[in-house]
Amino acid sequence: MKQNYSTFAKRLKYIIGDDSLLSFSKKCRLSESAIRKYIREESEPTLQNLLTMAEVGNVSVAWLATGSDPFLSNANLLPKDSKNIVITLPEIEFNCLVELYNQDLLLSPPKEKIITEWVISRDWLSRSGLVNNNLAIVQIPYNNMAPTIKSGDVAIISLGKNELTRVLTGIYIILLNDKLLIKRIQYDPIEDGYHLINDNATFSNHLIKKNGSTQFLVVAKIERVLTNVSD
Repeated sequence: MKQNYSTFAKRLKYIIGDDSLLSFSKKCRLSESAIRKYIREESEPTLQNLLTMAEVGNVSVAWLATGSDPFLSNANLLPKDSKNIVITLPEIEFNCLVELYNQDLLLSPPKEKIITEWVISRDWLSRSGLVNNNLAIVQIPYNNMAPTIKSGDVAIISLGKNELTRVLTGIYIILLNDKLLIKRIQYDPIEDGYHLINDNATFSNHLIKKNGSTQFLVVAKIERVLTNVSD
């Protein structure tokens, strides 16, 4: 018999499964009463609570919120134990990220900006901690992060306008002086600024003060390097 997941409450019950409300709420670091109110449709979760419950329940935020997932190729429901579901990720031209960022289209790039679509196992993405992120594929055009990331490498990136207060360390695509750059960012609490680091020692590193005149914008985070297409 086909299962009905037409409401948020029903989808929430699905991801809770045989777990108790108390146990599930503890995993989400939410109160049991809050979970009960969601199930009774007495209140709606905040975005942060929705993200947390989707992560704990091992489903996409899109499916938990709406009952469908634009990245799923063949189903609305995301079985928690299935290993044969695939997700399609759009490949975007690296330099198009500026235009998409400025037009606030990073999370929903138009078809004409998509080069192709990659089919990737949802199970692999889940085990990599990426299943609930807004993901895309880009080819890296620079060598300043070699040997970590080389020109020609294909990378999975998570899209979105990240708050700098949350950027502690990692490799990011940033917009600085109207140019897209790839840098390892590390926050320095003593200097109260961000180190923009190149893994390639032939390139110079920079420190940008939080309250200085020079600022940069975080466009995306590089999550995984898949392969070098020139190999």
